[in-house]
Amino acid sequence: MVVVFLILLIVGLLGGLIAGLFGLGGGILFVPVLLFLFQSAGVPDPVLWTVGTSLLCNFTASLSSSFKHFQMGNSHIREGVLTGLFGVAGTFVGRMIATSPYYSEREFVIFFSLILLYSVYHFLRKKKTRQQDSPADETVVPWYQFVLIGLASGMMAPLAGVGGGLIMVPAMTILLSFGFRKVVSISSLAIVMITLSGWMQLAFLTPLTAGYSGLHLGYVDFGVAIPLILGSFYSARRGVWLLSVVRLRTLEITFSVLLLFVMARMLYGLL
Repeated sequence: MVVVFLILLIVGLLGGLIAGLFGLGGGILFVPVLLFLFQSAGVPDPVLWTVGTSLLCNFTASLSSSFKHFQMGNSHIREGVLTGLFGVAGTFVGRMIATSPYYSEREFVIFFSLILLYSVYHFLRKKKTRQQDSPADETVVPWYQFVLIGLASGMMAPLAGVGGGLIMVPAMTILLSFGFRKVVSISSLAIVMITLSGWMQLAFLTPLTAGYSGLHLGYVDFGVAIPLILGSFYSARRGVWLLSVVRLRTLEITFSVLLLFVMARMLYGLL
């Protein structure tokens, strides 16, 4: 159990850095590790346990990074709250699909792998992304432009166990032409709201077993989540700081290689 705790703590530290650097919440790393853990332990409904526990960890990591953005003066509350509110509405639709009998482990792995593949494409393709904000970023964008982005991001949360940043970050960068630092700040705040809604919905369902650790509420395994939360809450703030000092392209390439490895490992498990 000590070994598992240490592994999850390290995963939490890495996931927190990703949350702070890219505004993704850290679920990209939490999900494959949690799925493997619950499957290996023979826990029934491992997908729901993975999603519920991952969303809780995403919530705390994004809360930490969002607070750091606020301290550094890079807070965009209006845009973040608008996106988050529409995202919360989307989580109810996503939860209905995730808890249906038609959404099995196979569909979950394929869907999550497609998300990873899209992320790699987004990070590796040649593009001109502004790392720093410009005066144009202070222009007030009409509220309705956040509707589809928020809804789609919210639906993804219960379906994949991630906060929806994989939709928000590229959409706001490409469609709204925001600077990367502003996008990460908005995404982090929106994910706080989206993941809070997501994990609480799964926390009030009744599982067949007590999960992996036995310390749980619904499909949220707090015993497993604790080391992930400790690691990610600490490192997410460091990730926000690194965003302003590390070359963005280097981070994107490194992260893409990691995603490809995770995708290959998950798909291999289907064979």
